[in-house]
Amino acid sequence: MTTNLKERLTTKTAAIVLVDHQTGTIDWVYSLPKQTVINSTRVLARMAVTYDMPLFLTTTMEEYVGPTMPDLVAVAEDAFAKRFKRGGELCAFDDTKLRDAVKATGRSKLVLAGLTTDICLFWAADAAVRLGYEVTVVADACGTMTGLGDETTFARLRGMGVTVAVINQVVTELVNNFGTPEGQKAQQIMSDEIISKLGK
Repeated sequence: MTTNLKERLTTKTAAIVLVDHQTGTIDWVYSLPKQTVINSTRVLARMAVTYDMPLFLTTTMEEYVGPTMPDLVAVAEDAFAKRFKRGGELCAFDDTKLRDAVKATGRSKLVLAGLTTDICLFWAADAAVRLGYEVTVVADACGTMTGLGDETTFARLRGMGVTVAVINQVVTELVNNFGTPEGQKAQQIMSDEIISKLGK
């Protein structure tokens, strides 16, 4: 039996795109706890900053949906300052500036998360696949109004070849050895953002 296993993500081969994690969109999340989404999103941003991975933040209709979540700005100030703001387009990759910037990294693997799962995250992932990227969506850094919205969106994305994972899997795929000085940086991020907040 043959399998078509994808090569493991690494900090040297992947870029991270965080789609529309804004003060308004986080308030629309009921499919899982809002704090879970915030914590997981902060992990992704910190991983990018710590390991010098390309990091792109997008926003839509800030005058209506609000700015980027303060929790995310706090750990990714440079990416926030360079964020890709757009109007009413629901697909972030309809922004040619974002499309060109991601292409310029030369990286073929994208780690995506966004709000809401069934709208802006879905259309970004759909476009990224069509543009030829290998896409991993981080489910617990996404969310929408209902569990059904997440469930049906992730099923549709899997059918398009997208890998749907959770933050623990993605971090330990990007950095697969916590016994090294470099790996201990990722371990610390997980301790700060996930483990220390369990049950709180």
